[in-house]
Amino acid sequence: MNILDSKILITGANRGIGLSLVDKALAQGAAKIYATYRSQSNLSVLEAYDERVVPIYLDLGDKSTMTKLPELVPSLNILINNAGIFTAESLLEDTEIQLRNDLETNFFGTLAVTKALLPILEREQAAAIINISSIAGLAAMPSFGGYSVSKAAIHSMTQSIRGKLKASDISVHGVYPGPVATRLTEDFDMETTAAPVVAENILNGVAQGIEEIFPDTLSQQVGPLFLSSPKSLEQNFAEF
Repeated sequence: MNILDSKILITGANRGIGLSLVDKALAQGAAKIYATYRSQSNLSVLEAYDERVVPIYLDLGDKSTMTKLPELVPSLNILINNAGIFTAESLLEDTEIQLRNDLETNFFGTLAVTKALLPILEREQAAAIINISSIAGLAAMPSFGGYSVSKAAIHSMTQSIRGKLKASDISVHGVYPGPVATRLTEDFDMETTAAPVVAENILNGVAQGIEEIFPDTLSQQVGPLFLSSPKSLEQNFAEF
């Protein structure tokens, strides 16, 4: 799926990977980018772009904002489900409220956005859906329990809708990043990959038709291990 001349919606586009995806998609010739944000304090970042970037308010925890999307997006080739939240708690320490919040935002919110925009994507001759999961969605990291569960749900969702949409010429791509240098990882002592590098690798993977995209240094090591021996990956992640 080519980025050139495409119309793209990116959720969580006001910072981190999402903002880098905006930059890289513009550099690759995207015709229009619908860039969603949740916090008004970050709106000015998106308003600084030219008319190709259209900011849209979207809260994955508020269904009313999702149902309005079709009115605001007249045409769309590519949907990038990037927005989400991160909770660093194990399932044995996580409160039920927080666990439900992880799932409502990361999984149910992502699914609702996809369903709302699917009729628009189906009108195109070719289209793509890109779901940003995580290496923690392939094998759980115990210290990030709710996050791992929600990202595993996105992984399963990606596989499920891929099969359903194959006949509609809508390609579905799962993205499984490791630690990326964003606000979410600034308090962790670990090697990270710069968000612009990750964003460019994601878009290049989509252009090449790759269904499982591992866009950073760690995930490029984890991906082959998961594909060859899921149990080994689970054992490696057990200490996290």
